[in-house]
Amino acid sequence: MTVERVLPETRAALIIPMDHGLTMGNIPGLHDPAALLERLIDAGVDGTLLSPGLAARLGDRCRAGGMSVTLTLDYQLWGDRPGTLETITDVFPVCSVARARDLGADAVKLLMPYGLGRTVTREVLSLAAQTAEDARTHAVPLVLEPLWMGDALDAAAHDDVIVHASRVAVELGADILKIPAIGEAALAQVLAWGVPTVFLGGAKQDDPAALYARIQRGIELGARGVVVGRNVWQSPDMARSIDALRGALAGVTA
Repeated sequence: MTVERVLPETRAALIIPMDHGLTMGNIPGLHDPAALLERLIDAGVDGTLLSPGLAARLGDRCRAGGMSVTLTLDYQLWGDRPGTLETITDVFPVCSVARARDLGADAVKLLMPYGLGRTVTREVLSLAAQTAEDARTHAVPLVLEPLWMGDALDAAAHDDVIVHASRVAVELGADILKIPAIGEAALAQVLAWGVPTVFLGGAKQDDPAALYARIQRGIELGARGVVVGRNVWQSPDMARSIDALRGALAGVTA
């Protein structure tokens, strides 16, 4: 098992996920995944995240275009009306690690949302533990994504939650951590555990300059890349957003 296919050793990885439709439906920017993938390949993006269905349809094209595929295994139930995001009340798998391996996935990924009540937390931890065991059996790297989704916290409290949640993910067997762009002291603690760590982009921002700055500093401290979707393919100028991310990864201020 190796993570180098997802996170190259010689540079920070630029990963543009396309798995949002699994739980969010037909959202803006992802109306034509095949066409978007061609643009990402042309831009030289390192990898993507796909749902099982898109991996079956587009996985071969990703590999031919030099992009890694991380397959999302889980579904978060936001409500009973598709396309409407209310509150996550249930979490369950929609694909096995064995199926992901058969689809040619280079890694598999689970979200670990906290702050949604103890029932959801228990489901999340149980699924992560079982998936970690299956990932070892099938020699597929596991990406775990600890995220706070409860009531708003101030920056210090949020960073503290992410550090503790990341430690839980490491203890469960994460091969790669996918986390928000936290403060320097918190990130230094996470990086001290020696698990390759990447930043997520999160919801679309009108002015992502602060995100780029935190990414740049995180890469300088030892983070291994970024996983940014909506702030790329929902941007009015996708090529410019990709260039800005590349600049942040290379330590160049936009």
